[in-house]
Amino acid sequence: MKKIRALVVDDDETNVRLLTLKLEVDGYETDVAYNGIEALQKVESFNPDIILLDLMMPKMDGYEVCRRLKASEKTKYIPIIMLTAKSEIEDRVLGLDIGAEEYLCKPFSLVELSARIRSLLHIRMLQAQLTEMEKLAALGGMVDGIAHEVRNPLMTIGGLARRIKEKVTDEQLLSHINIIIHQIERLEAMVGRIDEYKKIQTSDMQEGNIHDVIREAAEDIKDVMKAKAIDVKFSLMPAPPLVMIDKANLKKAFLNILQNSIEAIDKEGEIEIKTLPYESGYLELIIRDTGCGIKREELKNIFNPFYTSKMAGAGLGLTIVYKVIQDHKADITVDSGEGKGTIVSIKFPLENKNPLISGRVKKGYK
Repeated sequence: MKKIRALVVDDDETNVRLLTLKLEVDGYETDVAYNGIEALQKVESFNPDIILLDLMMPKMDGYEVCRRLKASEKTKYIPIIMLTAKSEIEDRVLGLDIGAEEYLCKPFSLVELSARIRSLLHIRMLQAQLTEMEKLAALGGMVDGIAHEVRNPLMTIGGLARRIKEKVTDEQLLSHINIIIHQIERLEAMVGRIDEYKKIQTSDMQEGNIHDVIREAAEDIKDVMKAKAIDVKFSLMPAPPLVMIDKANLKKAFLNILQNSIEAIDKEGEIEIKTLPYESGYLELIIRDTGCGIKREELKNIFNPFYTSKMAGAGLGLTIVYKVIQDHKADITVDSGEGKGTIVSIKFPLENKNPLISGRVKKGYK
């Protein structure tokens, strides 16, 4: 799965080696910059999730780097930890005033640094979740109006177009009417997806087996996969723990993910579905395909309402997925790259009722 990316910015090579080693031990992917100008370039190319920024550097100091990053809509939300030998109150206040989330004076504890990084990343994740929840709430209030305003006139236009088609013999007119009917069908499909979104607004949770749900979803579209020569490989753990689920809604979510995988595979390929033994109170479901993948710059938008990279479709498929996964208090991540296929990971929280997991219980493709 995609690792969290940390950028280390410091002109001292010893500090850089020490920090990158610690970060890599903690499981982060790292890159480095040795001055302020290089730091801005690396932020653009490396797209870090967090930045460790020295203050006293050649070409451009850390204050100016921080100021520029926080002034850009694209980079303003990347957490920055300033690392410096400057310990005066005025220096700390300046660093925090221009937008740094943390300020650590050298020498500092690597253990404390790790804790602060985890804290900042957790806060950033919660902020992202809150933003998505607000979007979904706004969408929920909007879809009723869209469906109501569009459905009736759409039925009238579609009905009349189909009646006219029955009586037209002119080839050119018939071609035009077929285009009209095709576009009406696209709009009808969009209204159908809106209705689907409305139906998953509430979830009725009961204990259930995730394996049963994913197998049913795969069974429902096996003919489509067979037509494209797509093999499905199940690698499911034996006797999985039961999880609190809404079976109907979760099946819809799984179907949307599988349909995206199918559409991403031109012809011939593989979809692997597996579950992993639970760790830290989670049961993880992974769906991997050998499709065309998603561009890195598009990954951050895939759960957004009406976002789609396709020529057709309402763009609600993964919004539905995200809403359902949120209702299950689960986490979903998507790792992909153009031409590299896609991996979707969903971590379902386990109830702390099994003595085997006692004490181990404990969160962005269409």
